[in-house]
Amino acid sequence: MKVDLEVTSGPHAGKVYHFDRHDTFVVGRSSQVQFSVPDDGFLSRNHFLIEFNPPACLLRDLGSTNGTKVNGLRVETVKLRNGDQISAGGSSFVIHVEESSGEAAKVRCMGCGAVAPIEFWVSGFGEAGPVSWLCPACQAHRKDYPRTHPDYLIDRQIGSGGMGSVYLAHHLPSNKPVAIKMMTPSVAASERAKLRFERELDVLKHLKYPKIVEFYDVFDLDGQYQLIMEYVDGKNALAWVSSLSGPLSVSAGASIGVQLLSALNHAHENGYVHRDVKPSNLLVMGQPNHPKVKLSDFGLAKSFRDNAGFAGLTHQGDIGGSSGFISPDHIRDFREAKEPADIYSAGATLYYLMSGQYPFFNFDPNRADSYVMILEHPAVPLRAHRPDVPEGFDKIIRKALEKHPSMRWKSAAAMAAALQAFVGTP
Repeated sequence: MKVDLEVTSGPHAGKVYHFDRHDTFVVGRSSQVQFSVPDDGFLSRNHFLIEFNPPACLLRDLGSTNGTKVNGLRVETVKLRNGDQISAGGSSFVIHVEESSGEAAKVRCMGCGAVAPIEFWVSGFGEAGPVSWLCPACQAHRKDYPRTHPDYLIDRQIGSGGMGSVYLAHHLPSNKPVAIKMMTPSVAASERAKLRFERELDVLKHLKYPKIVEFYDVFDLDGQYQLIMEYVDGKNALAWVSSLSGPLSVSAGASIGVQLLSALNHAHENGYVHRDVKPSNLLVMGQPNHPKVKLSDFGLAKSFRDNAGFAGLTHQGDIGGSSGFISPDHIRDFREAKEPADIYSAGATLYYLMSGQYPFFNFDPNRADSYVMILEHPAVPLRAHRPDVPEGFDKIIRKALEKHPSMRWKSAAAMAAALQAFVGTP
């Protein structure tokens, strides 16, 4: 019985470390650790440790600055299973657990990896296939959360909003982290509306792009829609900016804008319009000067508004003040809002992230005249709030915020190209 640690990317890619007895293995920049990458600035000196006692493996992050991820999820301490993927700095690893041939294979909890009682062990494991088993602790944990598909185990709630609650979960067969968004109709929606909603979600499975949160599947459990989506270990854009030690730099703001517009351009070229671009639908991760962005909730705003009977997204000021980021054409005829509406919302989002203000003087999304201001009032120049912002950057945002769609950028790609000039500037 042994465990192999294979290096799949980084300076030592292709190397395999073998463990057949109790041992420890440390990764970091220090020359004193077993896996040393001194030139990787994203690794801490002592980044993470794995304790091997085959077939058991326990990973501990050693207080690293940039974190350690297992299957895409940042972790502190976690039991590793066969096939788990580890990433830290510029290096990635995969765990291979080999059971001794001819022996009864130990069955492990699909949730936490605990060994099952001996009566659950099986012979010829490779031929029979894995045995699905959850330990009593994981079964009790499952009861603390809403019922979901049996292939998923919810870890914790990570958010809530106008469209329902969001949970971090694991797909048990693969141990892959996912986000589950649970949405319940406020009244009985028609079967026709439900079928249309499900068809639109099925189409979204094909909208695959690195800057867009991937949609995997949808389940209807007791009248509640549960959307299975890619889990992104980041913060919404406003929370990410709020965590910075100072205002968002022009370079970082431009980078966020380029990535957001790249996602929108890909969608627009494939016939999709988001219709709800705003800071809370933009997930950001990474260093202050090198943000990485993913756009979420693609198509859900339109689907929910078009299909009467679903909770949320039905009144002014919903889901945290969305009206502060919607375009005049969006207000006049939501269902007919096209690509220019997304470009306006991208401009309003960047304006807010750079300044902490909406584009209009004394704007309050909860005031009765907020829509009138969007329709009639001119946008305040960004430089009125951020004098350090270059005039060229300000002009890009002002063009995105033009009242008439024809006066805005002709495409998301065109606006992204204009912003690209400011990526890497102080």
